[in-house]
Amino acid sequence: MKTVITCMKWIQRGVAKADPDKVTLSKEQLESLIKSTKEQLEDLGENEIEKLESEDESDMDMSGDETGESKTPEKDGELADYEMHKYDEATGSSGITDTLAGLAIFADNKEDPYMTLKDQGSDNEADDVAIKPSDNLLVVGRAEEDYSNLDIYVYNEEDHVFYVHHDLLLSSFPLSLEWIQGSSSGNMIAIGSMSSVIELWDLDLIDAIEPSFILGEPQSKKKKGQKEKKTKKPKIGHSGAVLDLASNHNFNHILASASTDETIALWDLGTTQVASTLRHHSDKVQTIDWHATDGHTLLSGGFDKIVNLYDCRVPDECSKSWNLNGEIERVLWNPSNSNTFLASTDGGFVYSLDVRLDKPLFTLQAHEKAVTGLTLSTEPQHCLTTVSSDHYVKVWDITDNKPALVISKDMKMNIINCIGSNPNSPTVLALGGENDGVRLLDLRTLPEVYKRFNIQANNKPVPDMSNDAAENNEEEEMMQEKFKKVNKSNLKDGKKKKKKKKVAKF
Repeated sequence: MKTVITCMKWIQRGVAKADPDKVTLSKEQLESLIKSTKEQLEDLGENEIEKLESEDESDMDMSGDETGESKTPEKDGELADYEMHKYDEATGSSGITDTLAGLAIFADNKEDPYMTLKDQGSDNEADDVAIKPSDNLLVVGRAEEDYSNLDIYVYNEEDHVFYVHHDLLLSSFPLSLEWIQGSSSGNMIAIGSMSSVIELWDLDLIDAIEPSFILGEPQSKKKKGQKEKKTKKPKIGHSGAVLDLASNHNFNHILASASTDETIALWDLGTTQVASTLRHHSDKVQTIDWHATDGHTLLSGGFDKIVNLYDCRVPDECSKSWNLNGEIERVLWNPSNSNTFLASTDGGFVYSLDVRLDKPLFTLQAHEKAVTGLTLSTEPQHCLTTVSSDHYVKVWDITDNKPALVISKDMKMNIINCIGSNPNSPTVLALGGENDGVRLLDLRTLPEVYKRFNIQANNKPVPDMSNDAAENNEEEEMMQEKFKKVNKSNLKDGKKKKKKKKVAKF
């Protein structure tokens, strides 16, 4: 099954709760959850249920004889003892919803007669979920074939650890993530997805089954037997997928969202309402970024190949626009120069632009395919890292607006969809792509980089989830080699024995 990392966001140290809360459901809440799940399944319609049941019947028919009668497992050895062919008769189940409705619900393991281990966990359980002040969180949007997840990793540079702390099941394919800075409601992450609504989840809450709250109006689902109607535009928020999110660095209650509906919504998190809407693109809005110090200034880039600059106090006007050669993939303000920013395109170009000028400061053909991610380091300055659909990560020195390639590296991740820089250790980068999950890369481990920018080298490689897989593969290969050697030696011994037998016969 293919796993794709679609988006990611670092959380700075000291933000996460030291002892995260854990969701505990009462018996009544569990019953309500089962009931609502049953209703959702029923909303699939009779055709879907019949399709599932017909597939089950066809699978059973495949094991039957020519008359269509299924064979009982009585002739199948040990399976006959379990009488699995009588299972449906015993349970009286006639479909998926009946099975759910018949689930036994126990709020406490002590009440469950099938639980032989009655304690609630080991004494070290609290230590396993505790977050240290020196821990960074890395929130990752992961899409599988049948479901989507939000994985919350813990990264500790001092302890040299990197692991999944907990995960959350999402209702839609994730496209963008943003941490809500200075949120009074806790350690919140906003998620943009294929759905038109924005979900906000509490990262300090383990085993949550739904977001803390949402922004926008969920599109109404067609009820059973209802005729198909034209989808109405929601009164609040977007009518299309949310491609990017940006939290205002100066006004923590303001969140910007970019959508396929060609608009940018400015949300007031205090009221969960749209404060204003920017309508200055003629195609999907792909990327947005707030200015670091001027809380009214916003950048956006779209499929219409245009980068727009806004003073959000005047939402009906666009302060300035640049028409570039290609669909805009990413825009990013330069942390070292408040008047300049970078923009990347689907053609592999990176542009450096000054808000006071019409022409780019430089135009760089960085990759052969779309530049899907940009990071511009503050330590060291002028260190630009780009990732692309061409599978490569590249590091550039853009001092004096004269970009020079420092290193190009194929990460063996197939298409790289996203990149993020650790806010506490800017040289530590996280990469997400279509192969090998999440990878960490510390620029201080690359001789070309630490020599070019005159920074202290780090000879200790970063922990990486893929390292474990590589070690497992190496161990497996070693075992296979040992197995082959053993087989060869056994084969030789067997041949010797056969020869002796032949000699003995004659």
